[in-house]
Amino acid sequence: MSNTERAQLLRESKPNSWIAMASDESRVVGRGSTYAEAVEAAEREGVEDPVLVKTPDEWLPLVL
Repeated sequence: MSNTERAQLLRESKPNSWIAMASDESRVVGRGSTYAEAVEAAEREGVEDPVLVKTPDEWLPLVL
């Protein structure tokens, strides 16, 4: 999954939620409003060690 695809996935996901991806980050294997829910969803898909990402509460511009 490219950085552009990952950013789009995060923007399209529910705010303040968790996304579980396969260990190679090639696909989404679960989602949840809590860490535990996302891990359980991934385990139901047969993924024992998912990569977890938390979506932000809201997208804000960042000035560096």
